Amino acid sequence: MSDNSNLPVLGLICARGGSKGVPGKNIKEFCGKPLIAWAIECAKVCPEITDVVVSTDDEEIAKVAKAYGADVPLIRPPELARDDTKQIDAIAHALSFLKDQGRHFSAVVLLQPTCPLRLPEDITGALRLLNETNSDTVISVTEEEGVMLSTFYDLDRNNEAALMFPASKEGTLRQDYNAIYRRCGLVYVLKPDYVLSDHVLYGSKVSAYIVPKRRSFDIDCHFDWELTEWLLQKQLQEKR
Repeated sequence: MSDNSNLPVLGLICARGGSKGVPGKNIKEFCGKPLIAWAIECAKVCPEITDVVVSTDDEEIAKVAKAYGADVPLIRPPELARDDTKQIDAIAHALSFLKDQGRHFSAVVLLQPTCPLRLPEDITGALRLLNETNSDTVISVTEEEGVMLSTFYDLDRNNEAALMFPASKEGTLRQDYNAIYRRCGLVYVLKPDYVLSDHVLYGSKVSAYIVPKRRSFDIDCHFDWELTEWLLQKQLQEKR
């Protein structure tokens, strides 16, 4: 693959109009501004990101995104904004469009609007990890404290239980388990070459950027909305 290290860094925000969990959530007011504005503003104050682009199928989202300083150079076609559309399809579509415009990037930072608790230093840290480890992909993860694999079961139709992880041992003390990490949507860093050539979200080498659980929440339903809004209010108060 070509050496793109001196190229700019893209902050990409994919935000479609349809949402069943929280209707219209991407532009619904969240702590005083549209939800998508938190992702845009975080990207714009991150020194490593040179371009902030929003990919959407919705004209109202595009209007709000532009008002907060994002570039909206394309409107995503309806077939790439369905409930069953894969995230990689929207990302590849945006990158292909930008490439056709002559815009090339060393890395793509994917910022989901539904993760408003991220900080600019999360983006900086994930980009640094990508460069230090020469990874293809960096994902954000958070530690799930107190999770014991021996407490997870599969149930058949008669509710007969079988260990989901048979290698785990009943009676093992919690402190004797290795830490378990859950992927969260706070930040992804991708290399454009393999996204366009292989049409995959994850390259051959994936590294994990660890974030505190209190910043890891992703809004998917009304309960997530209320909890995350409360957490953001606390986060903002602590900055004052």
